[in-house]
Amino acid sequence: MKSTASQRQQIYKLCNYDSELKASLVTQITGDPKLNSTTHLTVGEAGRLIKILCTNWAAFDIKNAQHKYILSLMRQAGWTTEHETRGTVADLARLSGWLKSMRSPVQKPLMSMTKEETSKIINALEHIVKWEHNKNQ
Repeated sequence: MKSTASQRQQIYKLCNYDSELKASLVTQITGDPKLNSTTHLTVGEAGRLIKILCTNWAAFDIKNAQHKYILSLMRQAGWTTEHETRGTVADLARLSGWLKSMRSPVQKPLMSMTKEETSKIINALEHIVKWEHNKNQ
């Protein structure tokens, strides 16, 4: 059975109305590069995609040195938010959204990444920090 209209709308909304990202995710779910529209998804595939998009991809292991460095890079890049009791903290919602986007070199949850994949994320964030620093000079 084909995905429902409400599932297709929810997927588009969860992709922040980014048609490229939506098409890429549909291709990944179906495994067919020719299928890039949510109308090509089954109800089950659409449900899996919605679950993936609702997952916090920025969950991290504080004991992992790479993850701690990512938090540091986020603060250096200005990817922060205010917390009631902890003050300024890394904006994990922003990181999660970025990891899901086409701008991320690895599109998967941080906790599912290998050391090599995490290194790619670190490299990209280091470039973002450098760009932000040069922009503010």
